[in-house]
Amino acid sequence: MKKIICLIISFLLISCAEIQHYETVSVPLNIPQTTSLGSELYRISRTRDLPNVFGKADIYGGKVNEGYSELRFMGLTDSGSIIFQLTDIDIESNETVFTRYGRSTSTVNSNTTANISVYGNTAYGSAKTNTTISHYDKPEAIITQLPLNTVRFEFDPNEKLLELDGISVEIIEVKKYSIKYMLHKKIYNLF
Repeated sequence: MKKIICLIISFLLISCAEIQHYETVSVPLNIPQTTSLGSELYRISRTRDLPNVFGKADIYGGKVNEGYSELRFMGLTDSGSIIFQLTDIDIESNETVFTRYGRSTSTVNSNTTANISVYGNTAYGSAKTNTTISHYDKPEAIITQLPLNTVRFEFDPNEKLLELDGISVEIIEVKKYSIKYMLHKKIYNLF
């Protein structure tokens, strides 16, 4: 009995976890990296927990894509400034456990009334049948990618630190067709 109660309490606690938002950076932080012309410095992928029937986090760990931001090295200006391109893509989704794991179902109810007599190998009589068929289609998710938001800008490499998307890009070395850099997680001051 204690095991059943513990199991029920555990299930309720798990099903009540708040929905969290996650960010994953495509390259390691605090390690020097090199990128060439047109290549990505970083991509931050954004996801959130898949909502369950209670509006809380899915117990199976399902995630919903919310989009990404990426920074690319596009070259140098004649004056030596770095040209960066920042792209931000947002995705709106109404995905839930019902749209992800649900399935369509059909139910057939039949009511037959028969007045049949059998003589030898032959059956005589009549039958009356009422049949009801119910079909339920699982809900479909609506996933919309919002219009692409891209901006190009120049950055003076002498400033050494570019802060975007909660990431600090430290410029270590600049060459004509490549740059050496290091990413740091930006720490916010709350006071």
